[in-house]
Amino acid sequence: MVSEVPEVAKNWWLFAVLGVVCIATGVAALVWPKGALLALGVIFGVFLMIAALLEIIDAITGDPGGRALSAILGVIALIAGLICVRRPGESLLAIVIAVGIYLIAAGVIRIVLALGSEGRRGAGVALGVVDAVIGIVILAWPKLGLGTLAVLFALSMLFRGAFVLVVAFQLRKARSAPTGQAATYA
Repeated sequence: MVSEVPEVAKNWWLFAVLGVVCIATGVAALVWPKGALLALGVIFGVFLMIAALLEIIDAITGDPGGRALSAILGVIALIAGLICVRRPGESLLAIVIAVGIYLIAAGVIRIVLALGSEGRRGAGVALGVVDAVIGIVILAWPKLGLGTLAVLFALSMLFRGAFVLVVAFQLRKARSAPTGQAATYA
């Protein structure tokens, strides 16, 4: 993995952009929970389709030990994203179920991958637990008020955005670090 850090670190800004988009989405959902729900469904659908693409790419090119899990998560994210984009207003229950299933699957898979990695595990496990718990809450009470759904989703996006921004700036440091020091960021 150490040899991959310089390659990934060249594109650290992509992680920063994703983190900012996640945080902006979370803030928008907190500020305008009722007015943003329709847009939230579409935005989340687009986010899920991008996440699906990244997971499928990781399944093809990533670590052989995590390829199957990445492929499963990619397919689930793609299906959930298509549901959200196709019927954001007409099928709120489908969006609630899609969001809940995605968050639980993403959380569990992120926990498994974090526990199986040799690097820092705490942040990956924490993000996975937050996603899984929010997904369980959403599925346990599908008739939650729409505002509550927006707030839960916003919290998930804020945590995800903060995590991705931390990764982006660690990659930025790794990019500028001498080759021998890159291992400390892996």
